[in-house]
Amino acid sequence: MDKIDRLRIFCLVAEKQSFAQAALQLGLPRSNVTYAIQTLEKEYEVLLFYRTTRKVALTHEGSLFYQEATRLVTQLKELNRFKSQVRSQEGKISIGLPKRLATQVLIPHLSSFYQRYPKVKVLINGSDDFSNLIEQQLDCVVRVGQVQDEYLLIRPICQTEIWTVAAPQYLAEFGEPTQFDQLQQHFAVDYHVAKHYREWSELEFQAHRIKMPYRLLVENTEAYIQAGLAGLGIIQIPEFDAAPYVEQGRLQRLFTDTPCLQLAVSLLLTDRQYRPQYFQDFVDWLDRLLKTKL
Repeated sequence: MDKIDRLRIFCLVAEKQSFAQAALQLGLPRSNVTYAIQTLEKEYEVLLFYRTTRKVALTHEGSLFYQEATRLVTQLKELNRFKSQVRSQEGKISIGLPKRLATQVLIPHLSSFYQRYPKVKVLINGSDDFSNLIEQQLDCVVRVGQVQDEYLLIRPICQTEIWTVAAPQYLAEFGEPTQFDQLQQHFAVDYHVAKHYREWSELEFQAHRIKMPYRLLVENTEAYIQAGLAGLGIIQIPEFDAAPYVEQGRLQRLFTDTPCLQLAVSLLLTDRQYRPQYFQDFVDWLDRLLKTKL
């Protein structure tokens, strides 16, 4: 018999004002009920009941103890309800990931996950800045780029290439660059979270980092891509974002003979022992989805 069981017995004795009736309702020997109350009194060094041959009554300290005990037992019932929700596959999943991955990959395919878990709520924190799993109390985070965090579990997903592209109207005006030294006569669209001003933009390749002029600075990926589509400069975006526009002829790949930058896509998790099955299945489903789409 643990402490919670003893507290339940205490509450029932207080409500029935009888050791015998509490024992009868619980299906326990009266000696077990008496022992439970004596153990609580000894542990907390307080007299809980006035006992007579006819009935028992709470002492003043016993009344205060009863208020706290009933609150604790009620909270325990709520926790047990939570456990039953987990078993019935109800709950929520909070995930942080780049905005374009949220809008272009996760959200369009989320209905397939709901077919299996219709009662699970998915909370998406789509941000171009890095989502902080611990500070933002997220269950998992998809990170594009290098990850260095000894306190998190890192699940590698895949590698994505970064393509260098420009709109046909931009190339018609400035010409198509084929050598890096020609980029000084071109413009990039500069992208930086929080609009940190700098004199030059940069294009990054696997073995090269090229400085070049820019005329426009934006702070989110949607504006960055739209600026490229509008012919305002050369941009570099992941293959999964670039490929549809290249196929449609709205963007054109540049420097295809130069090895492009590759970034790792990883799933970050806390080292949590007890994960609901629906969450583990979500992680596996997301892993497969990202591998397919990226």
